[in-house]
Amino acid sequence: MRQPRPDEHGRLPGRSFEDPRKPMGEEILAHSGASKPAEEDFRSREDQAAASQHGVAERAKAISVLRKVEELISEEDPPAHDEAGLRAAMKLAAGRVGLTIEEYHSLVKGDPEVEELERKVLEAARAKFGDVAEE
Repeated sequence: MRQPRPDEHGRLPGRSFEDPRKPMGEEILAHSGASKPAEEDFRSREDQAAASQHGVAERAKAISVLRKVEELISEEDPPAHDEAGLRAAMKLAAGRVGLTIEEYHSLVKGDPEVEELERKVLEAARAKFGDVAEE
């Protein structure tokens, strides 16, 4: 397994874009409200994730996926040299955190802070490979 490499700014994968000494998303989680208590729910996992209130638990799951995707990309496992590889890395990262990619997208959708963090992660990944076009 390859060791994570710092980017051109000295930031390691999974670290904050603003302050590389801190974990990615720490500032978002610090001011997140409590998640609502779990109840018995027979809807699909994706529907349950979409109904969430963007509490600390939901945000932590989404941020975990983003940290993991950065780690996978830095290790080139899987290689993410194009949009298909980037999508594969996202799907693998979500699975490693215990989510489907649809659940992940449901958690991120409608949460501007997490959407912005996702944009930064994907932008950094695309910049790393230079010739990857924006979707």
